[in-house]
Amino acid sequence: MKILPLLLASAGVAFACSGVGTAADLTLSFRELEYQQPRDPLLPSNQSAGILQHTSETDIAPAVIALGSLIPIGTTHTAAEVILARAGARCHRDDARLEHCSYSDVETRDEYVDAVRWNVFLNLMGDKVQALSVDRSWTRS
Repeated sequence: MKILPLLLASAGVAFACSGVGTAADLTLSFRELEYQQPRDPLLPSNQSAGILQHTSETDIAPAVIALGSLIPIGTTHTAAEVILARAGARCHRDDARLEHCSYSDVETRDEYVDAVRWNVFLNLMGDKVQALSVDRSWTRS
């Protein structure tokens, strides 16, 4: 009879720990980061169609902080790549010192369609992240 409570307690701890791990895996999503962005300015189509626009550093600062907290300096490039891939990005290594990850989305606003792209650049030294930079751009059509 004493074994049953011990097994139930062990199962509860294992379930709770697996839930924590799952929650941690879902803490970063480019889709959610995109949702949190302020709406891109609605410019007349003759001023904005086909022109690459970059989001201000102020507007993407919360996303940069979120990414930096999950990928601190010293993270292996493999671990950073996994985190970014789970968030929805596709990564490729440009050379021994640079990894480039990107996420693309399409948004509609009134009669306009915006192609949105997030770019995350990981500066590497050996196998470790030394710096992280983020850019969000969009093109209206």
